[in-house]
This record gives sequence, structure tokens and C-alpha cells, in this order.
Amino acid sequence: LTAAQVEYAALDAVKSLEVWLYLDALPDLTIRLRAEDATDGLAVDIMPAHGSMSMQASRGARAVIVTAAAWCLPSGCTPASMEVRPTHKLVRVLEVNAPALVVPRVKGPDGNPATIGSFGAPPYFLLLPLSMLAPVRAVAAPTSAVPPSTTPVAASTPPPPPLPPPIASTAPASAGASFIFPAVDDDGDDGDDGGDGGDGDDGDGGGGGDGEDLT
Repeated sequence: LTAAQVEYAALDAVKSLEVWLYLDALPDLTIRLRAEDATDGLAVDIMPAHGSMSMQASRGARAVIVTAAAWCLPSGCTPASMEVRPTHKLVRVLEVNAPALVVPRVKGPDGNPATIGSFGAPPYFLLLPLSMLAPVRAVAAPTSAVPPSTTPVAASTPPPPPLPPPIASTAPASAGASFIFPAVDDDGDDGDDGGDGGDGDDGDGGGGGDGEDLT
């Protein structure tokens, strides 16, 4: 083999290994929070509970788990209140990335399913199943078991020309959510837990407990 063929074969093996090591170091974004790990004050990512692998790896919002016995929903929502269960946690939403992500078992005043963008600007509170809560993870830096090649690569072709500037869209903006609730006060309100709950596997039913109400 010539020196160029040997280098080609070596790079073919080395770069494939480097790609595998990089991908192996990335966090599994489909992992969801366990009940024993869902403690008060824990920062979490709100994620879709179902869908394709890429959908389940897409962050819908950032939030922090808070301790409460029930969630009192904004006026006009159905149900009016929901109990906090071991499989569900009340979170304080701090940043919304995907406002169209549906909040399970909650309907707005117009009867349509509520989304995390329907409650106005954060912060506000949501009661969500653990299947929608993921631990916040930093992306690991790529690792390599093989030192990078120091052999310079010959510039046999000129670099590609720069891309043209983007063309401004003239399409009308999306209407967005059909209803918007005002943001709640950060401190919440104290009161009685009331309202009727709905039925469902997500555990969104039942009247309020005897804990603090957060709206």
C-alpha cells in the first residue's frame, strides 16, 4: 500500500471510532424522572411523553418542582383543581420553548386542550405526569481514545461561496394559542382546594387536597 492508502485506511477507522465515542457520551434525552428523584426544588425539563424518538428528546419548557397538595387551575379551565399524586408533580414553569405542547387532561375556557403556552408568560404552575419530566442534563464534551491526526489536508478545491441572505417571509403570523391565561403571582394564593376533577390514566381527577393552592 502507498502512504496515502495507509493514511486513508487509518482515518477511516479512527474517525468512525471518534464519532461513536462522541455519540456514546451524549445523554439519553428519552429518560424521564423517577418518583424517588422528583424532589422539591429540582430543576427539570418538560418533555413530550409520547411520539417519535426525536419528539421525546425535544424540550418543551424549563421548570422547577414545587411541593403542594393540589393545583387550582385558572378560572374557566376544566377541571377546576387537580390533586398532586406520586405519579404527578407540580412544577413552576420558568421558560417556555414549545408553547404548543399539550397539558394532559386540561381544557381551556373554549373547550380545547390547554397547552403550556396557554397560561401566559412564565412563571406559572402546571401539574404534569412524571412521563413529561426529565432531569436537566448538560451535553457531555466529545471524547476520543485516539489523538487527532496532525497530517495537514491538502486544499484541492476552493471553499464554497457564502450562502445568500435569507428572504423575509410574507406569510401571516400564526394565530397561536386560542386562549391565554394571565400569569400568576410568584407567591401563589392560599385558599381552599375545590373543584371537580376529571377521569383518566394520568391521574388528573379528584378534588383538591388540604395543602397549599398554587395558581
